[in-house]
Amino acid sequence: MKASIIATFFALSLTCTYATKEATKKNKKAKLYVPELDCDIKAGKIINPEFIAKCPPGCQDIKYRVYGTDIYASFSSVCSAAIHSGTIDNSGGKILVQKVAGQSGYRGSFSNGIRSLSLPRWRESFIVSEGKPKKGVTYPSTLEYSSSKSSPVKAGK
Repeated sequence: MKASIIATFFALSLTCTYATKEATKKNKKAKLYVPELDCDIKAGKIINPEFIAKCPPGCQDIKYRVYGTDIYASFSSVCSAAIHSGTIDNSGGKILVQKVAGQSGYRGSFSNGIRSLSLPRWRESFIVSEGKPKKGVTYPSTLEYSSSKSSPVKAGK
């Protein structure tokens, strides 16, 4: 009788230990904090080369400038470009932004209620895609913004 009680107790403690370890494994999966953008934020103002962010609803309602199609000039509104590309709609959502090299030209188009403009050349570009993290990539939980405005260079007298 004593042996069966001890065996039952031992089996229960092993089961509880295993269940606790499995629950801990599931809870250790890091929850990604996604920074939120305003509708008027331009990609060029964000220093991070690649990031996931959340666009608020209503970015299609006010017309923010977008330059390009599929690849956008960095002074385009990030969230409006995401709507233009079809990555999100006017209800907002998570997006993945990747900075890429500047292009020799940007083609304007009308897509998803957003008119993008053409531009001959710009120094920095970005692409927008679905806001799913890539395996093995760590994304920032806060975004770094450039604080300085570039001032025009004046020629000497």
